[in-house]
Amino acid sequence: MDDPCVAALFPLPLTAFEKYMFWDDACDYPMTFAMRLGLRGELHREAFDASIDEALGHHPLLRALVKPSGRGSLVWRLSDAPRPVVDWGTPETPIGDPRGERIDLSSEVGFRAWVRQGNGAAKVVLQFHHACCDAIGALRFIGHALAGYAIHTASGSDRPRLPVYDPSTLLRRGQFAAEPPEREARFGGLLKSVRDGARWIYRRPVVLRAHVAGSPANAARPEFLETHQHSFDALQTKRLRSAASRHGVTSNDLLLRDMFQTLREWREGQDARSASRWLRIVVPVNLRPGDDARTPAANGISYTFLTRDEGRCGDGDALLRGIGEEAGVITRRRRAKLFLRGFEMMERIPGAIRLYLNRNRCFATVALSNVGEVSRQLGTVFPCEAGNVVAGNVTLESIYGTPPVRPNTRASISIGRYGERLWLGIRCDPKVFSSEESRRLLTRYADRVGKTMDEGTTR
Repeated sequence: MDDPCVAALFPLPLTAFEKYMFWDDACDYPMTFAMRLGLRGELHREAFDASIDEALGHHPLLRALVKPSGRGSLVWRLSDAPRPVVDWGTPETPIGDPRGERIDLSSEVGFRAWVRQGNGAAKVVLQFHHACCDAIGALRFIGHALAGYAIHTASGSDRPRLPVYDPSTLLRRGQFAAEPPEREARFGGLLKSVRDGARWIYRRPVVLRAHVAGSPANAARPEFLETHQHSFDALQTKRLRSAASRHGVTSNDLLLRDMFQTLREWREGQDARSASRWLRIVVPVNLRPGDDARTPAANGISYTFLTRDEGRCGDGDALLRGIGEEAGVITRRRRAKLFLRGFEMMERIPGAIRLYLNRNRCFATVALSNVGEVSRQLGTVFPCEAGNVVAGNVTLESIYGTPPVRPNTRASISIGRYGERLWLGIRCDPKVFSSEESRRLLTRYADRVGKTMDEGTTR
């Protein structure tokens, strides 16, 4: 039974970003993403089912539907259907859903779960609709579920504290952290915004690979929610930080530089030709305020875009300097807020959003999302073994997820750290990329990142 305090929050109007994710959803390009957990040890089914159900009780957007309101807008309404159940099977049992990868939020809540286990190991796949939450929100839910499971199965000091979330903070969704006052004059700041907007419009990004009708790149049907992952060890991860320090930039700046150079190299290898010369990476930016830690699973991000001349990406040092100057925290947040404000303005113009979401348009060459240190996003402190979270009788040995792909943005790359190890994940457009080619693109990026890590070797 739902908490009356939670039920009183609904109906809850959708924020601009939630509307964007809801309207951009399509059968062949669903706005969903999966988080994959690799566990040492096998889960107790009754305890894990209970922990998932309990966590859903504290994260209401994951059990809500999107419905029209009486005034023509969209609102969240708590679903009166039973909460989602976990699909269990052996390691050989395929993961899938007869409805496909798309989650229709008008009739189904934005959460699904699968467990495949045996031979002393378990794999958990959790699917989220991006209108319900982003990766950080998903990790808060995962942390809550793992803590609940540990409480059911562990004893004494091995039990973590259950995270405490305040559902009423969902009323503040879309209210983001304030920025320091602009140093420049307001008129100068307005001119900069106009200039940035014009560049975004007129610098049309290249598509990583054009779709040729009738000749799909992959003969085999892709797996359900197919993604690929590459991990670096703790020493390599430490060397990346050393390389960043040596250059006077952040690790994320280096990873962005390496992605631009990987895209340039990949397109050269494909003998790609385009009227455009611009490579563009769309980057999610966390806009959560400092007091957001008690907010349940939700979205707290927007997007910023980094665009570079493909022909000039060969000079790694110059490319890195430019990224370091442009990708400062304050700059990224301000630009990300502009994206949301622009979307809110388009809502007032009939047909503007439909035109903006034209599926023939390429917003970015690729998407690249960095969730940072995963353990810090779980909402509580767990016992650890060699840097890995211990939850009752299981140890979380790996966790990663990858953002959805949209039309003409052929690949989404994710980055994160867990257990002092950096991981990269990739999800490519299955209409254009085969599984083998997706892995090849990931390997090429990982190889370039590995070379950057070598720069951080102590001499």
